[in-house]
Amino acid sequence: MRCLTLVPFLIPLTIGASQAGESHGAHVHGQAQLTLAADAQQLEVMLVSPVVNLIGFEYQPKTAAEQDVWQKSRVLLQSGQWLQLPATAKCELKQQQLNDPWAHSGHHHADIELTLSYSCQDPAALSEVSLDLFRHAADLHDVEVQWINGSQQGAAKLTSKQRAFRLSAGE
Repeated sequence: MRCLTLVPFLIPLTIGASQAGESHGAHVHGQAQLTLAADAQQLEVMLVSPVVNLIGFEYQPKTAAEQDVWQKSRVLLQSGQWLQLPATAKCELKQQQLNDPWAHSGHHHADIELTLSYSCQDPAALSEVSLDLFRHAADLHDVEVQWINGSQQGAAKLTSKQRAFRLSAGE
């Protein structure tokens, strides 16, 4: 499967993020990490965030209202609707995987790990990506982005005021 060829690209980006310090790979409230890897017609997206950023609490939902908040957040995350890709790229979400943030948290804080896999008919049109996640996640303040697109790679920091980044070196 072609998406497996992207794994070697995602691993260095993820390792680099976890070794770069507190703002990358660490559980920091208000911050999330987004990694994108585009190769041929495949686009892999990985979002890692403390669950509190997205639903307002870290513990496993107990009440009906908390379960409703978690369910709505899960649906939004897995739909990929929070990620705007250029329409001209004609990307279709093929697969998504969202972890259970409370399965292994124990005494640690709960984190969401989401992977989205897209097939894009015109990958050359993947020029700019925008996040609509800030509108849905009031406790999310910034997203550290790392991306690789063919032979180019880059990074960006997104906020509610700067929600888009370009997938080209030097911009």
